[in-house]
Amino acid sequence: MRNNPPLAAIVEDDLFLADIYSDTLKGAGFDVTLFHDGEIAMQEVKKLNSDLIVLDLNLPKYSGIEIYRDLRSHPETAETWVLIVTANPAQAAELTKSEVDAQNLLILSKPISVDQLDQLAQRLVFRK
Repeated sequence: MRNNPPLAAIVEDDLFLADIYSDTLKGAGFDVTLFHDGEIAMQEVKKLNSDLIVLDLNLPKYSGIEIYRDLRSHPETAETWVLIVTANPAQAAELTKSEVDAQNLLILSKPISVDQLDQLAQRLVFRK
């Protein structure tokens, strides 16, 4: 982890889900920053030096795929763990095979359980 405590950015336009993700990650020891809009996330997420980014694909203004590709194009976020969550698995099919096979990327279909998110977060926090 780059930060102590680790930092998570949540990019989710569903306020209810964003709060659930935030509470879960805070419980796992993360500081959390929320973004509810693709445009603001596109501008701000790469400045944070996050340890984890939880990224919805269906967002206003910029899609999660556009944000993901932008993150990977910058050295400071190219290796950041990204957890893509989507209610539409067909939308994730827009990612290329090399993007899907990339290290530091997990793709999950909504709804994801609080326990699932907590376990993933714990693995990131305690990995060596």
